[in-house]
Amino acid sequence: MNTQDIANEKIGNKNISNISNSISNSISNQDISDENAWYAIRTLYLWGQNSNGANVIEERIVAFKAPSYMDAFTKAQEEAEDYAVSGGTEQAYTIHPNQLSYHLDAGELIDGHEVWSELFATEESLDEFYENRYVRYEYQPDP
Repeated sequence: MNTQDIANEKIGNKNISNISNSISNSISNQDISDENAWYAIRTLYLWGQNSNGANVIEERIVAFKAPSYMDAFTKAQEEAEDYAVSGGTEQAYTIHPNQLSYHLDAGELIDGHEVWSELFATEESLDEFYENRYVRYEYQPDP
């Protein structure tokens, strides 16, 4: 996806957007205008390195109620900046410049509400994909 503009990709009924924090406030043709819309925004943070020198990265998905993607991204950026310094240390976590959003299905959040869905195309089996995407990079705190 092009990170200079909001790039929307519609997969079935799934709306996923990617945005760079340095873009202008232009709004995509597919931007949804709904005062009661909910968006899940995914942000990556670099926490630092563990004792083995491996980067420790956190992936957070936070839900925001906003009338548009741009409003949701604005809220997400502010929340991400607050979170990045919430560790109480002088060294703030580094925020990756791209955030990804998912427009939640209509209505209020309820028990069992889907807050994130993403499709992948791969030659790997389900077990291989899981191993490479999740287990391979699983964080284990230093003893």
